[in-house]
Amino acid sequence: MRKIIVIVTFLFGFLTLARSNDQVTCTIEALAYENEMKYQDIINFINKEKLDIDEISYPDVYVFAYSWLNTPYRYGGNSKNGIDCSRFVMKMYNDVLGIPTNGTSREIFNKGNTIDKSQLQEGDLVFFRTRGNSVSHVGVYLQDNKFVHSSTSKGVVVSSLNEPYWQRTYYKSARFFEANPF
Repeated sequence: MRKIIVIVTFLFGFLTLARSNDQVTCTIEALAYENEMKYQDIINFINKEKLDIDEISYPDVYVFAYSWLNTPYRYGGNSKNGIDCSRFVMKMYNDVLGIPTNGTSREIFNKGNTIDKSQLQEGDLVFFRTRGNSVSHVGVYLQDNKFVHSSTSKGVVVSSLNEPYWQRTYYKSARFFEANPF
């Protein structure tokens, strides 16, 4: 009897995982269609960045990130012609996550609930001191120490918190909502 319970529990867990993965891929496919993008291009982006599709809670974040990739950096910019880091975060939070956000990276930082770097979850914000002693840069955490942001030198890109520059300039992280996938 115990063996049957273990097998049923294992199968239920596997089916739940498969359903979750199917739900993520279906959501990505629907969002790609809605935004007139190619589904396979988004999947290729996720794979290229070595992100785990099984760990995605907010597919909208990845579709949004992909749609803005390589947009040039422009201080005060708010469009595909150019966008700065805080406006990129505001657009993602306002348009994708439905969380009203505005202000500079420093002002946004002051509104969040500070969390330890080890507690980072998808959608949390990572803040950096790239100029002096105050917060001057912000990005959106994805997973596996990766975050998406509008870099002054490369535009909108995915970077790793493990890169020496980001390790050196990392300041703190903040959460603005509790993760509640689907």
